[in-house]
Amino acid sequence: MQLSPLPDVGSNRRLAWTALIVTLAVCAVLSWHDANIVKALGDTDDAMRLVLVRDLLHGRGWWDQWQGRLQPPVGTYMHWSRLLDGALAGLIWLCERVVSPAMAELVVRFVWPLLWIFPAVSCGLLIARSLGGRAAVLVCAVLLATNIQLYLQFRPGRVDHHNIQITMTLIAAACSLASAHRTRWAVWGGIAAALGLSIGIEALAFQALIGASYALRLARSPDEARPARAYGLSLAIAAAVFYCLQTPPWRWSMSFCDAIGWNLVAALAVAGLGMAAVATWGVKRSPAVRVGLIGLVGVAAAGVFLAADPQCIHGPFAAVDPRMRPFWFDKIQELQTWGQLLAHDRDSAARVMTMTAMAVAAAAYLLWRERAKPSAATLLAVGLVAVAGWAAAHAFRMEDYIYWFGAPTLGAALSLLAQRYLRGLMLPTLLAVVLLSPFVVAAGIVGLVDLAPKKAAAGAVATDERCYDIAPYRPLAALPPGVVLAEIDLGPFILSETRDSVLAAPYHRMSWGILAAHDALGAAPADAEAKVRALNVAYLVECPTNALRVGPASFEAGLRRGVVPAWLQPVSAPGQVLQIYRVLPAKGP
Repeated sequence: MQLSPLPDVGSNRRLAWTALIVTLAVCAVLSWHDANIVKALGDTDDAMRLVLVRDLLHGRGWWDQWQGRLQPPVGTYMHWSRLLDGALAGLIWLCERVVSPAMAELVVRFVWPLLWIFPAVSCGLLIARSLGGRAAVLVCAVLLATNIQLYLQFRPGRVDHHNIQITMTLIAAACSLASAHRTRWAVWGGIAAALGLSIGIEALAFQALIGASYALRLARSPDEARPARAYGLSLAIAAAVFYCLQTPPWRWSMSFCDAIGWNLVAALAVAGLGMAAVATWGVKRSPAVRVGLIGLVGVAAAGVFLAADPQCIHGPFAAVDPRMRPFWFDKIQELQTWGQLLAHDRDSAARVMTMTAMAVAAAAYLLWRERAKPSAATLLAVGLVAVAGWAAAHAFRMEDYIYWFGAPTLGAALSLLAQRYLRGLMLPTLLAVVLLSPFVVAAGIVGLVDLAPKKAAAGAVATDERCYDIAPYRPLAALPPGVVLAEIDLGPFILSETRDSVLAAPYHRMSWGILAAHDALGAAPADAEAKVRALNVAYLVECPTNALRVGPASFEAGLRRGVVPAWLQPVSAPGQVLQIYRVLPAKGP
């Protein structure tokens, strides 16, 4: 029996059809697996995003991002992207023309994250084709279809910023690797980079590498002047436009480390306009001079960013109140390092470490093949994989990037190895790709890891997903609105499902409320009443199955043991997921 070679799906049209097939398959799996969005809102950020979107739909001003229901009476200014709030609100408004408001919200929550899978998959295939040729497209498609870990941020209900931010980064990377119509694609790449950074700055390092790839090509060849100029101008202009659209004019001059601010807009303007200037007036200089000029532009951009707010050199969370770190911030799972993750979630650690090792090995192989003169595409892939691996090792939430940059890099490497050792034959190649898929390899490693005895270790605080379902909050919603004292992760769900205000929610800018709530819940039982009343609390809400963030002798720990003081009135029946208490009026002197 004669074996068939791999089919050629590398043309633009066939690549698009391949991406569509992968997208439909993934959407079917996600829709079946995550069909519980009717009873649950997702995580804390999904719930908080809905609060902001509902505010817009109910008449809140576009530039009014002040949340008085967070840590009253202080309130807090939400730094999240208004562009994303507006897009979700607009889609819900359109759906409300044909269905009820509740159904419209449900439809958008379900469809929104799935909409971003097709462009993300398409860009992954385009990156693989740039690295490994047309044969890499089908191999990468198999990897994208068999690794569900890629789509954790694309599940129905995920209305947080991660999915669109990942997709914008992939679009920018794919545009930078275009082989034809490079100037046109550079414009779209610059716009995608600006939009992604306007929504969230987690991908800033990757966008910097993508911008550097245009600079590298310009340094190598004067023919790259037009794409470099187009990218630089579109990046600078789009960043300024998006910033002004979503930021109130009275905040245009403010600098931030955790979101786009004047400092980042100015840095992008210096980088983009500087690259355009080099592409226009420095293109006839020698390669060495062009490298020097581009280096000066990069240094100037970094200098502008840090000069506006020097503490940003310590990262996006430089301003986090150190008093919050021991009991909350340092225990956030998405910010755990690999070492911390191994201590309390070895399966997740094994999966991300497996993907990282395979992606790094693939990138190293591609670089070794072109060691005499590596292409700009290979250098960019190596840089993206290296930075993604480093970022994932230091913060678990960055695992998405090692999966999305690792899959096309691994697909390109496997396709080249298959052509060399398997003669590009379809059956043995696809069988090898499935067996070497990170999902399969990681499953084997996880199985071995699970054989070893597990030890209790400090790390992220354990949570019970039932605490974040919608139904348990209905008894609280039926009560007159008031200020609620609750553990930090319950805050966004209380806001989304009731008319109440909350003292604490998991957002690092509202340190006053977080510290005040922790101090009250962690107080000695004899001191708790005075602390709670000083905060004008109307209700106290507990989820007893969640891990305690306070000591065993604290007021909250006593509640869990059934010690309810006389100044609290239980509202919930025993055994309910949430235990709700009403603060009774103070007795007279």
